[in-house]
Amino acid sequence: MRKTMAALSGLAIAIGLTVTATPIASAATQDAYGCAGTQVGTHNIKDTDGTVWGSIYVYYSSANGGTNCAVNVSKVYVGQPHHMEVHLFLGSKVVSDSGTYSSYAGPVRVTGADGKCIDITGEVDAPSGKSVAAGWYGVHCG
Repeated sequence: MRKTMAALSGLAIAIGLTVTATPIASAATQDAYGCAGTQVGTHNIKDTDGTVWGSIYVYYSSANGGTNCAVNVSKVYVGQPHHMEVHLFLGSKVVSDSGTYSSYAGPVRVTGADGKCIDITGEVDAPSGKSVAAGWYGVHCG
């Protein structure tokens, strides 16, 4: 009987550890690439052949009167330094990150976005110089 109780106690502890570990993993996913909040959009930067060069992920948080955050994650030349950009516009406010990165550009954030639309643009360049850019306007209106 003691062995059965010890085994059940051990199982309960193992289950308890599993249950408490789950929220920690969930919290980490809500701060993806340095953006807090909920992912509200994915915008792919494609070349004329339809190849996705980058994906701009957009996040929203109710903090600070509504915060939008964006990152441009490279889908080509990953691990190789290459030029990337992400720009987030809210009215006349523009926040940008542009540089040489191996995986992603950003995060960039605008606050005071409740009830307003944002514009997003991004670019991914090949080490050889080819450039692919795209933009989305009047999106994620809060």
